[in-house]
Amino acid sequence: MARILLLGSTGFVGRGVAHKILDLGHQLRVLVRDPMKAAAFKVRGAQVVVGDALNPETVVQAAQGTEHIISLVAVRRNRPQSYLAVNVDGPRIMGQAAMAAGVRSVVLVSAIGAKLDPHYKYWTSRWMGEQELAKTGVSGTILRFSFILAEEGGILDDFQRALRGPFAIIPGSGQSKIQPILREDAARCIVETVSRPELLGHIIELGGPEVVTYESIFDWFLQARGIKKAKLKLPAPLVSIPAIAMEAVMTNPPITPDEVSMLQSDNLAAGIDSVSSQFGWRPTAPSSWAPNNWAKRQGIRAGLGR
Repeated sequence: MARILLLGSTGFVGRGVAHKILDLGHQLRVLVRDPMKAAAFKVRGAQVVVGDALNPETVVQAAQGTEHIISLVAVRRNRPQSYLAVNVDGPRIMGQAAMAAGVRSVVLVSAIGAKLDPHYKYWTSRWMGEQELAKTGVSGTILRFSFILAEEGGILDDFQRALRGPFAIIPGSGQSKIQPILREDAARCIVETVSRPELLGHIIELGGPEVVTYESIFDWFLQARGIKKAKLKLPAPLVSIPAIAMEAVMTNPPITPDEVSMLQSDNLAAGIDSVSSQFGWRPTAPSSWAPNNWAKRQGIRAGLGR
């Protein structure tokens, strides 16, 4: 049984990871700004520490007595918190805290596509965060995932924002290739990495057992929800122009220029068997999972935690 500090436990992926840690019998400590959001973890025996994962002193204190740190802290958009403060500085703060607290290892969850490229601000920030973590000298593993799917949140929010009037809008051709993985399976990979010392020092790219297009995933959503709207594919340059304007004046625009660019690129793991080759089990196929799990049901609300 491991003693694990989880950063980012109340986020989209973090909720699944927190419950998976508890399911597997590990001791869980979470660092959260709002303890009410961690109530479901506390009920199950987790220790809740109140503080900011971007405050170095706070993270050092929270890490005392733990063996491993898992960080899911990241932002996909450059505001209200910036890429620099969260995606770049965050991993460095975690690494330095791990060294100061004598933590055995860390796991940083990043994203497939992370690279130094001025055309992709988000992916560049994730790559820079990986580099900052490495500079601290901590023993760690970086897991890069393709799109992560769950019953709520994530890409579903993007699809919901893309429903405009009589149309379901697709930025670009919708033919970029993606290797989606379910949150439950991604969480299992993340937690199992803690007990896999042979993975230390590696960057591992992971995805589900299918390669599909962005349009295909959008179709799963439309069919599961019974949405009868005409798909409207808009050329990426045409979408980028209003996206620039919306990003300048809206706190939560339907889409950002950076997201338009990323959606035109393939987002694939090292192979179709990336999970089974690393962890020895096969993840669920999202195409068979989505019809039931994305269907609207009475009494189900987003953000319940599991």
